Amino acid sequence: MKREGKILLTDIKAGRDTELSTKKYFDNLNTAFLNYSVTKLSLNYFTLKEMAEAKKAEYKTEFDTFLSDIDTEISNAMNQRETDIGKILKIRDSITGRMRVLTAYTDAFEIYEYILNRKEGTFMPSDDEEVDIYDLAARMYEFVFSDNDKVIVNSKIQSFVAQLPVRMTKQRFYDIISASLDIYKGGERKSVDNFALSIENAACISMPDGFEALYPDLYKAYRTLKEADYKELRKEEFEELSGVLSDATEIINENVTDFLMLQEIVNDTLIMLYSMGRDTDNDKLPESYDSACTIIKGIAECEDIYEAAVDFDKLFVNLEGAQEDAYETLSFLVSGLYEIREGYMEDASDENVSYGNMLVRCDLLTSNSLFADIEAENNDTPFRVVNETADADYIKGLKDRLAEEFDKVFAEVSKVEKRSIMAKVLALVPVFFNSQQEIKDYFEYTLSRCNDKDELLCCSRLIEEIMED
Repeated sequence: MKREGKILLTDIKAGRDTELSTKKYFDNLNTAFLNYSVTKLSLNYFTLKEMAEAKKAEYKTEFDTFLSDIDTEISNAMNQRETDIGKILKIRDSITGRMRVLTAYTDAFEIYEYILNRKEGTFMPSDDEEVDIYDLAARMYEFVFSDNDKVIVNSKIQSFVAQLPVRMTKQRFYDIISASLDIYKGGERKSVDNFALSIENAACISMPDGFEALYPDLYKAYRTLKEADYKELRKEEFEELSGVLSDATEIINENVTDFLMLQEIVNDTLIMLYSMGRDTDNDKLPESYDSACTIIKGIAECEDIYEAAVDFDKLFVNLEGAQEDAYETLSFLVSGLYEIREGYMEDASDENVSYGNMLVRCDLLTSNSLFADIEAENNDTPFRVVNETADADYIKGLKDRLAEEFDKVFAEVSKVEKRSIMAKVLALVPVFFNSQQEIKDYFEYTLSRCNDKDELLCCSRLIEEIMED
């Protein structure tokens, strides 16, 4: 398929029978998507079923409902019956919604973890340990610039900023956000929108639908942490809150792991259903494809996965290296999809535009972001995407909105919460220093301005851990 795809792409660029050449290229790519998705499904589906068997009772019913619907549509596809893609899309939306809630809880709990970390020193023997502020700042500076890679340097600075005591005015905080937004001026709106959204999420400016109802145990933990009096915290209260945070983190981790695997299965199922609905040349599918289909069909239709798995060993032998080969072919062909998209679709037929949109959706479903938004590609939008520019007025609008949102949040939280939120957001923004000396000065300034010995000691320990790791 790669050789034929290369010839077809050359014909498209040369204007030789462009409509037919594009259709044939898309057919090749569609076959590659089908082979890749089915191969991945065959290797991951059994693992997901095992995870479902072990899932705790309070979360198992909903999970099993999702799996039952997936089983039905996979079985329909394998038996060449009519399939309902809409049903799988609804499952994907449901999982995405739950992940938004779990991510919101993660962001919220990180705010209180920051606070509790800085209270820990109050209840730990320190043997009158003192922090040499200027020595620590010097070693932090040396650690940051021990690498020449700007990305690594920036990452180290952000790690330190997230742990340093926050001692800055609200206006200085806003100025840093403003300068970070200015970096996006003249770029795509989508990029700056995503950055602004990451700031809003980190600060828990608004909570997603289902935040209170979907996970009652997590909501109870959130209210307990939010309503605690951290200023007058006693040791037993600290230990209780730490336990609440630990239990909540365990719930989040368990559910996130399960939903990540489930979403991967859903994405591959969607690709399979999309690609089966188009022209596929079965002669171009490898022998391993039939083995993968047999495994998937067996899992989807069985009553006991372990009984079904008895006959899988010899089939899995046929799949050795199959996913790698399928991915290599797909990666080669999908690059041509975007060359066609950018320069050769102006006079394309509605049929090829629709075909191209479907393939773009499939590519989004194979991306590193399991929760990529495919809705824009789920209708007859133009194959060629026009990106709007973020001009000065657009950036100013974002700045004003964020300032207004932060004003509201800061008016409703305690000083320790405010500092935690600032630290969390500052760790996200691009480096806001103009020189290396300014970085060192900032390290010294924030450490020297911290009058809370226990907090300073805790920050020192966390920073030492970063440098040791």
